[in-house]
Amino acid sequence: MNAVNIVLLGGRWAGKSSCGNTILNKEVFTVGEQIEACVMEKAEVAGMQVTVVDTPSWSWVSAEDSSDELKQELKRSVEMLEGGSHVLLLIHPLGSAFIKRHQIAFQEHLQLLGADVWDRSMVLFSRGDWNPKVNMEQYIDKASEELKWLMEKSSHRYHVLSNKNRNDLTQVTELLEKINQMIGRRRRRSKDFRPPAMAQEVEEASGAQEETK
Repeated sequence: MNAVNIVLLGGRWAGKSSCGNTILNKEVFTVGEQIEACVMEKAEVAGMQVTVVDTPSWSWVSAEDSSDELKQELKRSVEMLEGGSHVLLLIHPLGSAFIKRHQIAFQEHLQLLGADVWDRSMVLFSRGDWNPKVNMEQYIDKASEELKWLMEKSSHRYHVLSNKNRNDLTQVTELLEKINQMIGRRRRRSKDFRPPAMAQEVEEASGAQEETK
C-alpha cells in the first residue's frame, strides 16, 4: 500500500484542521480552537495509507515575532513522520485577501523546515465552496502579486478543497493523485542525479572500456 505523508501549514483561521478532517474523511482534528502542539492522525484513503500532521497556526507576523514554542512545533511536524513529509500543504482560504504580511509569514515560517521546502510545497485553497464555479486560472491571474509569488514558489502546484462537501471524495482522490505525481517526479530526479565525482568516475570507466575495444 502506498504511503502519503502530509503536513498542514498556515495562519490562523485558514481551515487547516477542517482540511485534515476532509482528507482523512473523519473527524479527528479539533476545529475552531487553536492548538499548541502538532497532532498526527492516519487513515486508509483511496487505497493509500495517509498520514496527516496538523500544526499550530501562526499569526500573520514574521517568524521572528512568533513564539519559540510555535517554531519548535513547526520543525517537529516533519520529524514526526516516518520517512519525512511528502508534501507541505500551504493552506489559505479561497476568496480571502493575500497581502504582504501573509507572504512574509509563509516565507519566514517555511524557512524553518529546510532548504528543499518549496520543492515539497503545494498551495491548498480551503473554503472551495466560496464560489464553486470559480475559474481558478482567472482567479490566480487576477490575484495579488503576493499570492502569485506563493504560487510561483510552489511551482504552480495547487488544489481546491471544500470542507462543507465531505461526501465529494473525488476532490480528495484528485489531491492525492497530485501528491503522488510530486513524489514520482522527485524520485525520478533523485534517480537521475549523480554527484560530480560519481559522474566523472562513470565517464572515466566508459573511456577505459572504449580503449580496450
